[in-house]
Amino acid sequence: MSLFTTLGVGASGLNVASVGLGVAGDNIANIGTTGYKHTRATFADFMPQNVFGLGGVGQLGTGAVTNYLSTQFGQGSVAASDSSLDMAINGNGFFVVNSGDESFYTRNGEFYMDDTGFVTTADGLRLQGYTAVDGAVSGSLGDLQIAELQIPPHVTTTVVADATLSAETVVGADLAAIDLFGTGAGTNTLTEAGDAADFTMSTTIYDSLGVAHDATVLFERSGTSDWIWRAVTDATAVYDSTNAQFSTTEDSGFEMASGTLTFDTNGNITAFTQTNTSATTPWTFQGAAAADVAFDFGMDATGLVTEGAVTMVGDESSVQALSQDGRSTGTLASLAVGDDGTVTGNYTNGEELVVGQVALATFSDQSGLIRTGGTLFSASSAAGEPAVGAASSGSRGTLSGSALESSNVDLETEFVNMITAQRMYQANAKVISAADQSLQTLVSVA
Repeated sequence: MSLFTTLGVGASGLNVASVGLGVAGDNIANIGTTGYKHTRATFADFMPQNVFGLGGVGQLGTGAVTNYLSTQFGQGSVAASDSSLDMAINGNGFFVVNSGDESFYTRNGEFYMDDTGFVTTADGLRLQGYTAVDGAVSGSLGDLQIAELQIPPHVTTTVVADATLSAETVVGADLAAIDLFGTGAGTNTLTEAGDAADFTMSTTIYDSLGVAHDATVLFERSGTSDWIWRAVTDATAVYDSTNAQFSTTEDSGFEMASGTLTFDTNGNITAFTQTNTSATTPWTFQGAAAADVAFDFGMDATGLVTEGAVTMVGDESSVQALSQDGRSTGTLASLAVGDDGTVTGNYTNGEELVVGQVALATFSDQSGLIRTGGTLFSASSAAGEPAVGAASSGSRGTLSGSALESSNVDLETEFVNMITAQRMYQANAKVISAADQSLQTLVSVA
């Protein structure tokens, strides 16, 4: 090997040492980059030459060359975040983001919602997923948009009660004699109606405008196995067919519906009736559409068993559960991401609604992805076609909401790599220096 060749060998060593130092530096620089995957550099010897000696033909290397720079897609640690739209992938897969005409793939789960409800990266690329309508996720992949920033009110149509009426209650007729607006002249107050009842239970109902109203169901034992019930509300909030207020007096009551209950010797309901006031006296809440409320105590008027469960036993009268299907207008307050990528919206009216689902992409050979900067990758023929689907399906990983995946750079390893590259650079510089001095000696002799 000539001295000039030795200079080339040393130069190749400087080159690969520079690459190694650069890779270590790049990894260390991105140790705080969310979703960053570290790069590994590998090197190879370069084009050995045949050397003829007394013992035969041997081979002498001519230096080193960078073999391959590969992205290492090992799992990074997952840390909690204070943003509900931050997501971390546990396992295989990439978030799919779209710039409009091109798709990119990333493990960086820092997402935001723009003023039109689209979920985007900090650079404005839109996250891909499945948008939901009325809580049902569509099967069409596209820009993930949280469309339900506000959900409309829903009028109460049914009140379901799970309650116990005491079998020790004395038969009476006080409640039956109470006179309220709707079915009477309204000579009694709500307080007097409550005092006359053997048992009461109250809930909040909503009109078609989403306005809340208190509704109370009054019960009185009217026979050995029979009870009457009356559903009442504030008469000042109720208007007749001419849009006139039934009453302006505080504590005045309006009867919305009434009926009877019959129980067998085991305390189970055997008959139920309901008469709506609107059948003879049309009424509405102010400005709202007319609507009757069905009271479900465990059986309908035809004898069909229903969801409610009102019984008569020896215990004290009590309510176990009371629910209704109405709601007020709700504004989106927060979001939660499930492990399958389902995004659930929590609204100011207490409602929860599925508003979308995040998609993930997998590749047959993710090492073939091309780095494009900004923690983004683009697809290539080497990586194969992306297989896009819902998180936690197929071989795709699960998602953690309000969390982010940290860089998978190991600082200790990178420091070792950096020191190794530095020493390699110094040693190769010595080789060049030695070859240079030898050449100077040769020239001076000549």
